Amino acid sequence: MLLTAIVIAQILDPLRILLVGISYFLSRLVKRPGMGWLGLPAAIVVIAAGFPFVIFGQSGDVAWTTAAIGVISNALIAGAMAGLLRLQRRFF
Repeated sequence: MLLTAIVIAQILDPLRILLVGISYFLSRLVKRPGMGWLGLPAAIVVIAAGFPFVIFGQSGDVAWTTAAIGVISNALIAGAMAGLLRLQRRFF
């Protein structure tokens, strides 16, 4: 129950959505082939690790667990943004 609550809280966090959205759209602006999709996973991991350690001030096993779950949450947010962008391109 605790892990699902952490995932839902992270997916609904507006600051996390904003940061992942910025990194997603910046990865689409990169001109060199393959570099944008290399930067996006790096940004997902940095954002996931930055939240518990820097913003929340956690430490120890709780922070590492929150960071690991944050990688999954950030990937879900980036995937949702990619899907919404594809739907927007298809229908509008």
